[in-house]
Formats: sequence, C-alpha cells, structure tokens
Amino acid sequence: MSSTSLLPIRFEDFQKAVADLGLEKFRARQVWDWLFGKLVFEFEAMTNLPAAARERLREAFPRILPEGYEIQRGADGTAKLALPLADGARVEAVSLPDDDALTFCLSSQQGCPVGCTFCRTGSLGFHRNLTVEEIAVQLMVLVKVLHAKPTNIVFMGMGEPFLNRPAVFGAIDLFTDPKQLGLATRRITISTAGVVEGIAELAKRPGEVNLAISLHTADDDARSLLVPLNRRYPLARLRQAVVDYLARTNRRVSFEVTLLRGVNDRLSDALNLVRFCEGLLCHVNIVRFNPFPSCSYRPSPEPAEKEFRKVLKKAGIPVTVRRSRGADILAACGQLAGR
Repeated sequence: MSSTSLLPIRFEDFQKAVADLGLEKFRARQVWDWLFGKLVFEFEAMTNLPAAARERLREAFPRILPEGYEIQRGADGTAKLALPLADGARVEAVSLPDDDALTFCLSSQQGCPVGCTFCRTGSLGFHRNLTVEEIAVQLMVLVKVLHAKPTNIVFMGMGEPFLNRPAVFGAIDLFTDPKQLGLATRRITISTAGVVEGIAELAKRPGEVNLAISLHTADDDARSLLVPLNRRYPLARLRQAVVDYLARTNRRVSFEVTLLRGVNDRLSDALNLVRFCEGLLCHVNIVRFNPFPSCSYRPSPEPAEKEFRKVLKKAGIPVTVRRSRGADILAACGQLAGR
C-alpha cells in the first residue's frame, strides 16, 4: 500500500510516527479512538486534536485509507468492494449483512492457485499473495463505507488462506488486537480447500478461530477433478489432519459442500460423505452453486438437495444450507474475480 496512507498501520508504529512529528504521544491514542471507536476517517473531524496537530498529520498522511476503490451493492444488501493494489492488481471483498450480524468476507491472495473447476476465482489463475496490510485494508475500507464494524470475519474470498499463512495469521492478530478492532477470535473463520499444514498450524495457535474445509465430495477421484489440491492432500490425509485438529482443539469443523447437478449430489455421494464424517465433531454446510459466465456446471435441483440433506440428517450429521447472497453482483461464493 502507499506509504502516504495511514491505514493499515499498527498502533505502536503510528505512535512512533506521531512522536517523530513532534506531537505528544497521547495524540496517537486520540486518533485511534476516532478511527476504531467513532469510525471517523478525516483528520478535520477529529475535533479534540489542535488544528496544528491535525495539519501535521494531514501532511504526513495525505490519505487515511487508499483511494480508487469501487463498491457495488446487491438487491439483498450485499456490498462488494473492488480494491486496487499498489502494483495495479485488484482484489475483492464482500460485506454480508444479516438481522443481527455483519460478516466481512476477505481475500488472502490475488487470484488462486488451487484452481477449483467450479470457482470463478480459480479459473483466473494465481498472481500473488497479499500482505497483512493489503488484507487489513479490505476490512477498513468496508468499515469506512458501511460505517459499521463487522461482527464476523471469514477468509472465504479470493485465494487459499493457508497458502498465505504468515499474512493471514498476521491479519488475524491485527483484527483481534484490543488496540485495533478487538474482535474475538471465535468470530473469525478460515476456509481452506484442505492444506493440511495450515490445519495443523491453526490448531497450535492460541484463540478459537473457526475452521471450515471446502470438501465438496468424499470421493477421491471426483474431488481431484473438482479440487485439484486433492491430488496433493488426498482425503485420507485430510481426514487425519482433521482428527488431529479435533484432538488438540475440540472445536467443531465445518465441511462445505457445493452441490452440482449430476456431479456430487447423488445418493452414493451422500453416503460417502456420511462415512467420511463418522466419528468427527463436524457440521456440513451445503452451499448452493452460484453460476458464472463460462462455467458449465449447474446447481443441484431442489429435490436432489433435499434427499442429500435427508441422508445426512438420518445419519445424525448436523447439516444446514447456506443462503446464496450477492449473486446479482457476482459477489456470491466462488464468483469473485477482482474485476
């Protein structure tokens, strides 16, 4: 991000910058209270700072947040942010409002190396990892635009979070820092296509960050076609990673299953999933497929989805269906493309 943009920056670094400007160190706390408490992003409005202090801060940081971003709004209240990065690349992040919650879906990479065949992001290939700052600025721009803090954060945007672990974990530390947003770790979810090293590392970290695994099918051949990463981390290895994670954390794992017509929505597919889940503290989240241009897959018909759920429930596996949001602006799961 530009060096002339104040956010994102850690409080300790900002405090030092304030002192270097010849201002009292407590001015940094005042600015932080405006930013993260009152959600005010203009120095001019920070009225408890002397005019001279505001002017020095304005000269040092001409922009509090990067500019040039675009916002699209869907009919259901979903908002999609397209954020330009310093190298000209763009990433997307999504805000999902609900009755008593506001969820931000953040990206961890520009593009995605996993290449899931039913995902628009994966079809564009991989460009690079995002930095901690580039992840954090997605959140802060959404906070500014919506004038609201998120109740939940999910790393389900562009990219595979566990292939960029240093930046993702760094961003989580930033979001949960009491001096910044102060979010509880249990309000954060990482969604992975099955990078077992990332699952193991998350299990060892403090806090209660949630784990969601984009499983989609419990058949190795079919999963390798849908999620090419399965060739590197086949189901047996992935399941063992989940077993180890549960033994260490005792935190429930969510399995994401996007049902595709005639691909993974048959009785045999449901029974395979039942066997995979047997003995695991888990929850299955059925995701309705969101079509996009150039994709040949189609959503599973409602009767097939209903029977699929029925098999899981009969086996005692908790199952829910995720409501599709933002499809009219290509902001639903699997539709982000950075443009």
